Amino acid sequence: MGATGEATSAPVDKTTRQDLILRLISERDLGTQQGVVGALADEGVEVAQATVSRDLAELGVLKVGNRYLALPHEPGSAGIEVLPSFVLGLTPAQNQVVIYTRDGTAGAVSSVLDRVRGLKVLGTIAGQDTVLAIAPDNAAAVEVAGLIADVCRAKTRPAGNVE
Repeated sequence: MGATGEATSAPVDKTTRQDLILRLISERDLGTQQGVVGALADEGVEVAQATVSRDLAELGVLKVGNRYLALPHEPGSAGIEVLPSFVLGLTPAQNQVVIYTRDGTAGAVSSVLDRVRGLKVLGTIAGQDTVLAIAPDNAAAVEVAGLIADVCRAKTRPAGNVE
């Protein structure tokens, strides 16, 4: 606390800030750079919108519909860009989403969905050409289905662009 009783924000290094951004995207429905700036401020980190823009671009965060999603980069692993090629269709069913894929690609789709930050998926089960994604509730399943459908319709863009 400062002398006036107000909280002071300590500077954080870039890695710590970017890790915090990934955590916030996972925990909150964030879809604007200003929203990320506000969420960081809630955590005691004051940062300019231009810095957040650069961080989002460096982290490979995508804006899908009105939400940010982040897929941590893992060498040798498929990225979110494979979804349009591999996903043939999907159906929300209660708190689950059944995702139909090209033969032999369900494992890759499942792996991507398990790693996306900000996607309300508790876990997935993959067969040969079908993935079952489990969401915490029915509303989350509908949201997950919509976000996956948006990715497959290429309604995504890098989040570091001017909004």
